[in-house]
Amino acid sequence: MIRPRRRRPRPELMEYRTYGGWSVQRPEFGTLGRYSPDMTRLLPDGRTFELRLRLDRAAYQLFRDLGVSHEEALHHSLLCPSWAGLHNAPAHGVWEMDIKAPDTDRVEMVAMLWPESDDEWPLGEINFLEGRIGSGETMTNLHWPDDEGQPQHDPAMIPVDVTQWHRYRVDVRPGMVRWGIDGRTVRTLRTPHAPHDVPVHMVVQAGVNRAFLQDWHPNIEWEERILIRPLRAPHNNRKETAS
Repeated sequence: MIRPRRRRPRPELMEYRTYGGWSVQRPEFGTLGRYSPDMTRLLPDGRTFELRLRLDRAAYQLFRDLGVSHEEALHHSLLCPSWAGLHNAPAHGVWEMDIKAPDTDRVEMVAMLWPESDDEWPLGEINFLEGRIGSGETMTNLHWPDDEGQPQHDPAMIPVDVTQWHRYRVDVRPGMVRWGIDGRTVRTLRTPHAPHDVPVHMVVQAGVNRAFLQDWHPNIEWEERILIRPLRAPHNNRKETAS
């Protein structure tokens, strides 16, 4: 477990946007819930973001009154968080985040680098961590397109208790991606697919595991939270040169 860094990150690393404000967007991949911008906020310390997951009971009841099935009403009423940093820079270099996940296996989450242009995907996606919380391990992953443009990936599971504060690092170099936790290298991947020259930014998303359906009872109230601190990213030399 880390000792949280006290100095504030660069201001540009604190700028972000969320999903789900203009249209319905979801975590998907078999999870329940939809993104809601008000599930993400900066805490008073000025360096920690709180990403909440919550059951909106009033919304659930409204959907049920309209004749929507129980599961579909939950799908619309489980509110999920997203955080997408506005700082884009070529991936070459070190990216770091402090992350603390909730102590529940009802939450699935991913923290990753994502390409500035969605059209670049799968090139540019690198996962710091991904998967269902509570298993005692998490997945690191690199994504890229094959010669036909079809998505390829190279996942590897890493033992870590994501419910404790940890500092996650991705170091991207030509021909290599290296993952670290709390200053210790946990995986090194030699690959021609390292997206060192692709502009990317940090993203954190979460959804509700379908096992939540087993927890339902008429008086249920449910809320969990993820805490993140964006700490380090390469400078965007393109913008600095232009300014």
